Amino acid sequence: MKGLTIFNKVILAFNSLGVKFFLLLIGLLLLSFGIVTYVNIYFYTSLFREDIVSNAVQISNIIKRATYNSMLENRRDDLTNTIRSIGKEKAFEGIRIYNKIGEITFSDRPEELGHIADKKAEQCYVCHAEEPAKGIVPTKDRTRIFPSPKGYRILGLINPIENEPACYNASCHAHSPNEKLLGIMDVKLSLEKGDKIIVETRNKMLIYAVILILITALVKGYFVRKMIHNPIRKLNAATKEVANLNLDYKVEIDSRDELGNLAHSFNDMTHQLKEANEAVQNWSSQLENRVKEKSEELEKAQAQLILAAKMASKGELSAMVAHEINNPLSGILSYAKVSSRYLSREELNTETLELIKQNLNFIGEETKRCGNIVKNLLLFSRKTSGDFKEEHLNTIIDHSIKVIGHSLKMKELTLVKELDEGNDLLECDASGIQQVLVALIVNATEATAPGGKITIKTSYQPEKDLVRILVTDNGKGIPEDILPHIFEPFLSTKVKSTGLGLSVVYGVVEQHAGVIKVESTLNEGTTFTIDLPRIQTDKGDAQPANL
Repeated sequence: MKGLTIFNKVILAFNSLGVKFFLLLIGLLLLSFGIVTYVNIYFYTSLFREDIVSNAVQISNIIKRATYNSMLENRRDDLTNTIRSIGKEKAFEGIRIYNKIGEITFSDRPEELGHIADKKAEQCYVCHAEEPAKGIVPTKDRTRIFPSPKGYRILGLINPIENEPACYNASCHAHSPNEKLLGIMDVKLSLEKGDKIIVETRNKMLIYAVILILITALVKGYFVRKMIHNPIRKLNAATKEVANLNLDYKVEIDSRDELGNLAHSFNDMTHQLKEANEAVQNWSSQLENRVKEKSEELEKAQAQLILAAKMASKGELSAMVAHEINNPLSGILSYAKVSSRYLSREELNTETLELIKQNLNFIGEETKRCGNIVKNLLLFSRKTSGDFKEEHLNTIIDHSIKVIGHSLKMKELTLVKELDEGNDLLECDASGIQQVLVALIVNATEATAPGGKITIKTSYQPEKDLVRILVTDNGKGIPEDILPHIFEPFLSTKVKSTGLGLSVVYGVVEQHAGVIKVESTLNEGTTFTIDLPRIQTDKGDAQPANL
């Protein structure tokens, strides 16, 4: 339902006249700034690339002039050193000089010397795209761009070495004056830095364009909101107030445009509606006496319902008492039957008599506990506590296990105790804590299949001076839809259960200023965790501690 409300709000926002006008302005801004930005980026990129090519031509000419005397005087070592020295610069990807037959005679990479270039290679294709090869290649056709294996682009520039008079007249050369081309200088430059500058500049231009769009949109949005949106919003709010019969509401729009005239007309309309409403109220006041009479009748009916609810609560309290006393009575009955079988024997030895004595003592203690349960339930109904004194938690746990020991044996369940031997002294109502433990162990017994395991573990939490009790089983678990309501009164998944056991457990833990939590996974098991403070600060009106 919440999602539907948000969706409706979005739909209403897009249906707003101010929003539509603002979106139209945004669209026009995006279109105009987009065109301008695209044109600027295109021309800037073109100029930058032309500048790169121009610089490459100048660099090639500089290299050619730097090596001119070495080539003219046939100083091969000087020429080789010059080319290799220049080729060490980061901007160069290779410098080669080809002779007339396509052999690499000089290079910044020694391993390339003597290689014959393939006429289909990228550096030769410019001249040899058609046969016979071109003589002198125009400057605009001397460059080519191709990808590098390293991922960036490379600019290649072919600079012809022409046969000049100084070449064919020199004493050390044997070039014919009829030859126009002596060789080719091939210079390759990395475009990585240039392309990076282009990308960065393009991104900056886009960012600036976006910033300008946002600033323009905010300025225009401000005026749209002030001149269109706010007046319409005030009129809309006024219609809702009038719909809620707030006829004193006035629309405060001081402008003299169409929206201002509409606001004045609206205020006149509400004034007339107020006069008509007052007349209706005078007539409806005559009905108040009859409404008052009906209200008194409803109050009487409500009082009768409350009385019926109290009577039902007394019946539920009786069921709770029966449920809580049933556990110790079950133990009493079991030990009484065992003692009766011992007494029916013809011969009674000392060991048997001792067992009978222990059983009778246990029966007496559990009978006393039945009385304490009734007493504690009465105290609980008055929101008071039982008898608090220092007790050993491990002793209370042993007594609780003894109460339902027969049930564990009958279901062939294994009970594991992992008790903290130290720091188990606890200021509590021992009968109430035993009542909690018995209820949790009984629930675990009923939820666990034969052969399963129930674990009772205790630990001392020194940072908060409390004792933690964990009762864990590997039974069928608690469904997710029931888990959040597990401690609510009268909630149970058992057919014959009153659903009061865990409610009483929660109440006893709360009286001890403790906290009880439950975690459960279907078909894996359940764990109840109880945190109890070792010292009770207020036993008369205990409140759950923030544990």
